[in-house]
Amino acid sequence: MTKQPIIIFGLGRMGSQIAKRLHKKGFKVRAWNRSIEPVKAIKKAGVFATISIEEAIGLKTGESNKSGKSNNKPVSKEQRIFWVMLPHAIVDDFILGKEQLGAHLRKGDIVIDGGNSFYKESMRRAAEFKKRGIHFFDCGTSGGVWGEKNGFALMVGGPKEKWPVIQPFIKALSAGDNFAYLGVAGAGHFTKMVHNGIEYGMMEAIGEGYAVLNASPFRLDLSNVTRVYQQGSVVRSWLIDLTRNIFDHEDIKGTIGKIDANGEGEWTVNTGKEFGVDVRVIEDSMNVRRESVDPKNQGKFSNKIVALLRKQFGGHAIHGKVKDKKQIKMLK
Repeated sequence: MTKQPIIIFGLGRMGSQIAKRLHKKGFKVRAWNRSIEPVKAIKKAGVFATISIEEAIGLKTGESNKSGKSNNKPVSKEQRIFWVMLPHAIVDDFILGKEQLGAHLRKGDIVIDGGNSFYKESMRRAAEFKKRGIHFFDCGTSGGVWGEKNGFALMVGGPKEKWPVIQPFIKALSAGDNFAYLGVAGAGHFTKMVHNGIEYGMMEAIGEGYAVLNASPFRLDLSNVTRVYQQGSVVRSWLIDLTRNIFDHEDIKGTIGKIDANGEGEWTVNTGKEFGVDVRVIEDSMNVRRESVDPKNQGKFSNKIVALLRKQFGGHAIHGKVKDKKQIKMLK
């Protein structure tokens, strides 16, 4: 195992899981977050964490972890590895700007963007960093809130000659064999973008299919139907497993069927059109999400299932619950 520490920036749902999984696997992990609560939470897992970028990269001494023993040792003056897990809209300012991590990067550093950035942006960032002698990887990361326990799926693009340096971290984050170096910068985020587009289409198909089952005259036990689908059927999948969780544990009737979209589905549709590829299923699933903003569509059974699937795999928030009979009537 490498003795090289990895410094993780961003302790949201995914970032905190990544930090904890690597820590449990025996890697030296340091972490940063802008707000204090996620920092306090991950310290309880034994991970060094701070709200100071300078402290995270070892430029100044900070406080001890919960054990009372400080593990805030300076990061090596050799090659440093930074994993960035931030919303795509702020990545440029954070890694290329002069006020945050970008101010401290130096020749030889490795920067990994593990979030959901648009692949062309990753290609541009890689080119800018290359001029400065900094190595940039884009890593599409899938696994949702189950990744820490079960392992993530990781799709990586970047300089092939530096892949052996980060491969031990990537392998440890994976479930074993569900990771790959896929090519030059942009390949990782491109593959993850399409993954999410496929996800949009699959989830919408599941939602609509179950809406048909729910509307049938047979008074079907949908959990029981899903139990059958789960084993040996053509449609068996993790999403079907999570659908069973919905029928067993969620309040479908009381759920508001508003479905958020984070951008990757739209990127996939636009890229498909750019390449002359027919992406009508993914595009239709995107349109359904846009239309779910309208309250008249929020009572649709299919929309409720898709919204709850997002909660199941990614911990995404549901937009409230139906509170009374009047509201239920409005959403019908």
